Amino acid sequence: MPRSELTIGSRGSLLAVKQREEVVRALQQRNADLTIREVDITTKGDAHRYLPVRSIGTSVFVSELQHALLSGEIDIAVHSLKDLPTTEPDGLTLAAVPYREDPRDAVITKDGATLDELPSGSVVATGSPRRAALTHIRRPDIVLHHIRGNVNTRIDHLDSGRFEIDALILAAAGLNRLGVSHRISQHLGCMEFVAAPAQGAFALECRSDDADIISVCRTIQHLNTRICVDAERSIVREVGAGCSTPIGAHAKISGDEITLAAFISNISATKSISVKESAEVSNADELASSIARRMLAEGAAELIQPSIHDN
Repeated sequence: MPRSELTIGSRGSLLAVKQREEVVRALQQRNADLTIREVDITTKGDAHRYLPVRSIGTSVFVSELQHALLSGEIDIAVHSLKDLPTTEPDGLTLAAVPYREDPRDAVITKDGATLDELPSGSVVATGSPRRAALTHIRRPDIVLHHIRGNVNTRIDHLDSGRFEIDALILAAAGLNRLGVSHRISQHLGCMEFVAAPAQGAFALECRSDDADIISVCRTIQHLNTRICVDAERSIVREVGAGCSTPIGAHAKISGDEITLAAFISNISATKSISVKESAEVSNADELASSIARRMLAEGAAELIQPSIHDN
């Protein structure tokens, strides 16, 4: 008998709650008799939100949610898919991926200047090794500043002048969902300033033996988004990149063709590899494998910095 009640959990941050609420609305639109209870769960990444992610450990935004799934505390976990490791723990499955929001990175400056218009020596803040590497390659005269905390806190740091920051680089999807997209000075194209794998997409994770919950989740799956993010994530898995690796992968479908761009560098961004190839959508998996093999042949493994927290 299909389930009529279920519990959905996510991180308790403002953005995570908005993402969860979006999922709840979509599920209820397609499953009118479904009753949903929502739960906030604190993760390691939330508890230590001002430390660099690579210093905390692996799966810092997802492991507590996965434990809640396995214990039966919740039935569905809603993640930002870019936070979810590419290998699922035993007993769990990535049941569905809804339609993806804007996957681009966005620049926020005080005066509306773009990344290319910032004066030499300007300070650009980001918490992402990938964004830092791509920014350094594009503007080696820019000073990079590590920053963590929620979106509104970061914008407050910029506006207040407390840390002498001239610009922020954040995910456009989060800015859109929080209603602060008017602050965006520039969108950075995903194929050039290569987006994080699965950026802008949600993951609905559940227990792999719960067929009813999987069926509910799949009522809001968006097929093209799923094809794209699976290809993006497979590059990370096949290259063997860890959480501290500056790596990007972004796929776009146009008609029957899928184009996939990938980027990887060392932490200092002194060496990097960029690849972009296209294929028929039906060959998306092989395209991702082909790009991963090409990156490895060009030395991608040597760019990955070992970390005590990497698996």
